[in-house]
Amino acid sequence: MPQEWVRKQTLVSAERYITEELKEYEAKILGAEERILAIEQQLFVELVSWMHQFIIQVQQNAQLVGQLDCLCGFASLAKSNNYSYPQIDDSFELDIKEGRHPVIEKQLPLGEAYIANDVYLDRESQQIIMITGPNMSGKSAILRQTALIVLLAQIGSFVPAEQARIGLVDKIFTRVGASDNISMGESTFMVEMNETASILNNISDRSLVLLDEIGRGTSTYDGISIAWAISEYLHEHPAKPKTLFATHYHELNEMTETFNRIKNFNVAVKELKDNVLFVRKLVEGGSEHSFGIHVAKMAGMPQQVIRRANKILTKLEKSHSSEELTDKVKSLKDDMQLSFFNLDDPLLEDIKDEILHTDIDTLTPVEALMKLNEIKRMLVNKKQA
Repeated sequence: MPQEWVRKQTLVSAERYITEELKEYEAKILGAEERILAIEQQLFVELVSWMHQFIIQVQQNAQLVGQLDCLCGFASLAKSNNYSYPQIDDSFELDIKEGRHPVIEKQLPLGEAYIANDVYLDRESQQIIMITGPNMSGKSAILRQTALIVLLAQIGSFVPAEQARIGLVDKIFTRVGASDNISMGESTFMVEMNETASILNNISDRSLVLLDEIGRGTSTYDGISIAWAISEYLHEHPAKPKTLFATHYHELNEMTETFNRIKNFNVAVKELKDNVLFVRKLVEGGSEHSFGIHVAKMAGMPQQVIRRANKILTKLEKSHSSEELTDKVKSLKDDMQLSFFNLDDPLLEDIKDEILHTDIDTLTPVEALMKLNEIKRMLVNKKQA
């Protein structure tokens, strides 16, 4: 063997040798990755140290580039999807002409046009819109597209509508969808009530409230009672928040006769012989059908189930007529319209005089409690007598 070769390993049938040159290559290869990381770290530290003197300029450039990128995105979106320039003012009105849902319209089959809808809300004549209509007709889509149009307008984007005039909105409250929180012991209905309570406790005069199927997680009478009370609260609240309320409780259509700022709208359908055609157009007036069994049929439910459901529905409609429920709902209006000041009772006349002659502006909290206690004592004495 050459003198410069060094024996490294002896095997059963062979011996291994290495040279000085190979040792150097081995050291270079084994230490290369470690040296690469060290050099990279050194270069990075030097770069950061050098950049330190330009931090302010870099941050300003990053913000300007980000803002330019955002605005270019808005412009590209508006041009490619035929968005319009929204008018934002200090009024309390929300007036959307031919509004569209920006996501749904992009997912439609080729050649199918999106059915646009108008929405008008204010605090004087049309504060609450009660939207009824069948399942799958597009009630939730109208709620969502209204929220998205308002949001897009206030972040500086054009909006998917023919025209939009939007009074400044400070909060968009939504109660849509359903979610359980089983781990915390909260049902879907409990989550719904928590979210609705949060809305009712935080509304302002510039709020936009979107409620979808409030009260559906409990029994029919409970649900109608809760939905009615919530609608009444929103109507009578001093803030008068603009509200869209989608519901299957057609009995709520009766509210428009009592509350002048509640209006009924429905998402139109065309009833054929054995089918229902969804027109998806928001029109004035209430709706009386939900076509839930038809939707079950569309979902592929067995025909036996569909036929049985229709028979049960017919029987229930005969035994528990909707007129009976409507009469009960109408009695709510009578209760509300009944004023105890109109009753022929001298005591009530005395209470009326007490209240009318009380100067609320100068009344202290203690005096108010004393006045309330005095009226209560008058009623108690009357009851005992």
